[in-house]
Amino acid sequence: MTIWLALPLCYLLGSIPTAVWVSRLFAGIDIREHGSHNAGLTNVYRVLGWKPAVPVAIVDLLKGLGAVLLGLAWSKSAWNMDHGHQTFALGCGVAAVVGHSFTVFAGFRGGKGVLTMMGVFTGVSTAPALISFGFWVLVLRKTGFVSLASILASAFFAIAETIVFALNAVQVAAEISVGGEVAWFTLLRTLVSKGHMNLLILSWIMAVFVIWKHRANIQRLRNGTEYRFGSAREDDEELVDVDVAKQDFARDARAAGLDPDRVAIIGAGSWGMAIAQILSSKGLKVTLWEYSAAVAEKLRETRELPDKLPGVKLLDSVEITCDLAKAVEGAATVCLIVPSHTLRSVCKNMGQILTPEQVASRHWVSFIKGIEEKTLKRMTEIVMEVLPGATAANVSVLSGPSHAEEVARQVPTTVVVASRDEEVAAALQDIFFMAPYFRTYRSTDVAGVELCGAVKNVIAIASGILDGLDLGDNTRGALMTRGMVEMSRLGEKMGGRRDSFFGLAGMGDLITTCVSKHSRNRFVGEQVGKGRPLAEVLGGMTMVAEGVRTVAGVRELARLHKVDMPLTEQVHGVLFEGKNARDSVEALMARAARAEQE
Repeated sequence: MTIWLALPLCYLLGSIPTAVWVSRLFAGIDIREHGSHNAGLTNVYRVLGWKPAVPVAIVDLLKGLGAVLLGLAWSKSAWNMDHGHQTFALGCGVAAVVGHSFTVFAGFRGGKGVLTMMGVFTGVSTAPALISFGFWVLVLRKTGFVSLASILASAFFAIAETIVFALNAVQVAAEISVGGEVAWFTLLRTLVSKGHMNLLILSWIMAVFVIWKHRANIQRLRNGTEYRFGSAREDDEELVDVDVAKQDFARDARAAGLDPDRVAIIGAGSWGMAIAQILSSKGLKVTLWEYSAAVAEKLRETRELPDKLPGVKLLDSVEITCDLAKAVEGAATVCLIVPSHTLRSVCKNMGQILTPEQVASRHWVSFIKGIEEKTLKRMTEIVMEVLPGATAANVSVLSGPSHAEEVARQVPTTVVVASRDEEVAAALQDIFFMAPYFRTYRSTDVAGVELCGAVKNVIAIASGILDGLDLGDNTRGALMTRGMVEMSRLGEKMGGRRDSFFGLAGMGDLITTCVSKHSRNRFVGEQVGKGRPLAEVLGGMTMVAEGVRTVAGVRELARLHKVDMPLTEQVHGVLFEGKNARDSVEALMARAARAEQE
């Protein structure tokens, strides 16, 4: 085997995507879709904690050190040089760093290479490397910024190597001088052959590389939004510069031939009309799509639909169409506000209108609170499955305590928009979904926010059943509390963050939906609790109660993930199995005694 095969082997060694594999092993997630999206130690620590971070640190360091030691051993054997061939060993180390940063095993999306680079430096110049590491620790302790410590430590190493190079140059000059005279060409050749010059050049190249890889961190340091080591991991969203996110959103939209101020709203129900009012009042160009041509025509003429949103007239600036292609034409953002059971077919139709490239250039925001019955998929998962070009990077969700009837009347409302990309969430939050009466928070927990919106509807039906049975506030308080337990347990099992379930999308929406007169799901439960057949109740409604279809899906998810959800089981029994509502309440009260946390 030729010695030059060591270089691609060291690249493959460096390519081991430690952070990606460890995050999947520990948490079942791709670390590049969370936090800062970097596949490195710092992001693993802040998203998952110190236990997964330890193996990442060890392996990444050993990748660089191992590559150098392999290069030294192999070159020494091949060329029979006492000191090994340092230039070749450095080349092996560089190959490992390149592999780490652009890993072939994870779509060429790797980390910043700081630890791997530290391993390389330790192998070729131990003393300066250890001193630089000490400097790194000092900066980190003083500032709390890993990025700043990495930048300064890499520069410190380059400076240290410059000093070492100067000392070596003096020593070599003394050794080769003849009569006090030194042949400069000979001096340079000797410094190169001993590896001194090569290490000096590499140290400065690596310092520049580290600075380049941390360019986003430098911007956040300047803006005061950089992550501080040891701070709460839930603060990831604060890392985003909102102004930069807005500029990037607009730039990318224009580059794709889209209007960043144009929004398509797919679905002209009460919620779609309320969102159209918000966005059009902000001066955005809104096109509202309605499936029925007759309804669309009526809406164009009257600007209102009393059976869906009484007393609310759409602004004249809102365009209304039943043509799906016309609705999304030129729109940089598409809001999906259709019933959950129709989303798949709508996305299929959209896929026939837009190319994958056109889909990928747009941002898709789901406002739908439900679970698909047959597949048990969340709404964003359906979008990404059916619509070519839709990915986690451009599919988001908006949810929270937000009845359309109140939003349309400009009653103060708060919601949360979640995207796996913090910059996308920030852009959507600030550009589209912030108004004097409509405040939007942002999150990166797409799964958690979606599951909150789906499961709370099941609990809302249960709350309505209590009203139908004329039970009191004590019962409702217990229901909502234990419902919160069910929602959070299932959500965490499915990858959601615990804080999301106690936030706006979880607790906030649960409270609102369980007690509000506007809640369709609570209304369905109330009527069933009074003894009316479910089919009769649904047949008399002009709008969709998403919770009815969601009950079966949530029940199956609970069984699939082995999560005890007795409330969901009883609601399913009352709606679909002919169980008496009062008997279901008694069955819940008669369950075996247990600790509250069980």
